[in-house]
Amino acid sequence: MAEDSSQKRPPSDDDRNLVVVDEDFANADAEDRLWLFWERNKSLIVRGTTVVVLAIIAAIGFHFWKEAQREELGQAYVACQDEAARRAFAAAHPGEPLAAVALLEVADDLRKANKLEEAAKAYDAAGKAASGDTKAGKAVAVRARLYAALSRQELGQPDAEAGIVAVAEDNSAPDTLRGYAMYVLANLALTKGDSAAAAKWVNLMDKRLKPNHVWASDKSWLVRSEPSLLTPVGATPATPAGK
Repeated sequence: MAEDSSQKRPPSDDDRNLVVVDEDFANADAEDRLWLFWERNKSLIVRGTTVVVLAIIAAIGFHFWKEAQREELGQAYVACQDEAARRAFAAAHPGEPLAAVALLEVADDLRKANKLEEAAKAYDAAGKAASGDTKAGKAVAVRARLYAALSRQELGQPDAEAGIVAVAEDNSAPDTLRGYAMYVLANLALTKGDSAAAAKWVNLMDKRLKPNHVWASDKSWLVRSEPSLLTPVGATPATPAGK
């Protein structure tokens, strides 16, 4: 009886198959070796390539989805035309910079309407909503803190001035806001008859702010209008001649 040749054939996953093929391709050229490599690894190559392609497609899709979200968010913000809509927008988009801006607008409108207590609370909410380490986010947070303090100062709350001082001394705050806080503090000191404190803040405006800062002309007008600010702090008054 004829011997069954299948009994002698090594299993398909037997390494001896590779030895036979390698011996057959010992003298093969580059093209044949490439074909051999493909035959051995085509399943792995196809699977790996598919994964990479799908990952790229997913990344591109995510990018365009985020861009579409940004555009939709901007449109939703612009559509807010009153306090209720802005508050609803902020509540629906926690953590978004535009949510903090919407609350800041609410607070500004309340302040213009002289609803100072409500405005102060709205500024507090805007400050808490301003999240992240972006420059714009920090500026919104500082502005909210400053105007909350200003609103409370106008209400006559005793601790309000400390909030303005905190912004004036915050080196990370934008010069525009720091300068305004210093300018306000100089004016407050003058209303109390404290020329020394007023002069201190006026001098700090030049020392700590950039040259030609936005409040420079206001500071100059304040100094011209208040002669006591021209006298250096702690300076001994000149003795009149003949005395």
